[in-house]
Amino acid sequence: MKQRAAVTAMAMVLTAVMTASAQPGYFSTLEKHQQTDLRKAACLYTKCLKSENIGVIESALSHLVRMKLYVPELQCPELQEELNSLAATGTTPSVRYKAQIASLVFDSPDIFTAESAQQYENGTDLFNTVASRLQMTLVSNNGR
Repeated sequence: MKQRAAVTAMAMVLTAVMTASAQPGYFSTLEKHQQTDLRKAACLYTKCLKSENIGVIESALSHLVRMKLYVPELQCPELQEELNSLAATGTTPSVRYKAQIASLVFDSPDIFTAESAQQYENGTDLFNTVASRLQMTLVSNNGR
């Protein structure tokens, strides 16, 4: 009886692990980005940046940064304006900080070529990695 319970429990754990590993990540893959009209998507995310919901804004910032890392030539003038506005007048320090980072990614995507190939678990992981690159870049260029 104990053996049957152990086998059943192990089967349930394996099923849960396999199901979890099959779930898509927080961000779309490069292949999905290549199949999408990113200019249109970026401009639609601009509407999300005007939301009153901080979670929506921060999620949109994360996805926009991920898109720009995948496709550095991505342009959307309205988006740039909104990022700059959020960086200055966002409702929380977190929104202002993330908008500033996003703005820098959109202004200088060439700084982040190493980060474009990485996979990120979530927006926090993405922003931490990008912020670290910015810090290393600023420190290394300090004497120039």
